[in-house]
Amino acid sequence: MKREEIFLETKLWPSFYEQPDAVDKTLERLDTEYIDLLLIHQPAGNYTAGYRQMEKAYKEGKVKAIGLSNFNEVQMQEILDMCEVKPAVLQTEVHPYYQERGLKKFLAKEGMVIQAWYPLGHGDKALLEEPLFTQLGEKYGKSNAQIILRWHIQAGNIVIPGSKNPAHIKDNFDLFDFSLTDEEMSQISAMDKDICYYTSTPELLKAYAEMVPDVDGQK
Repeated sequence: MKREEIFLETKLWPSFYEQPDAVDKTLERLDTEYIDLLLIHQPAGNYTAGYRQMEKAYKEGKVKAIGLSNFNEVQMQEILDMCEVKPAVLQTEVHPYYQERGLKKFLAKEGMVIQAWYPLGHGDKALLEEPLFTQLGEKYGKSNAQIILRWHIQAGNIVIPGSKNPAHIKDNFDLFDFSLTDEEMSQISAMDKDICYYTSTPELLKAYAEMVPDVDGQK
């Protein structure tokens, strides 16, 4: 495949935020001349320095778009108040049990979009086996997971389901030959329970900032 046919997204890890060559080293490891979307991984450590690095890379054409991951509204506002290049994306947990409607309104006001990780609720059996998804799956000839992913798309979420299973990966793309009705979308919206599976804490963010990943076998 040609490079321009691939959308490549990656993140800067907190312990690299203050390394001036972090983006160049990322490009080298990925063996590519540019990254389509680069995110600040966590609001840990000196994340404003990390964001400045990404802005510089964007201006140099090494990165096509930049964004944030796991930031709350207060932390995002800090970036918005200091940035020269606005973040395009916030990657955060979103699924039918945790729909983040208020956060999406904030993002829309700032011209940002949400990218959903844990889009299937971290594989929560209770979510995946909701009777409504089973009913809709039978109606459209799709799996429960495909119904959830279709809901994401129609709700305006960028969706990034993870899988190492080729059959599941193929199924995750097979979402564009049907549409949920407005009534069905409303029924799924009513499932929102404000239940999330990932919780950030000051202790966790401190650990992230101090953690140096094993890159190419070298600490």
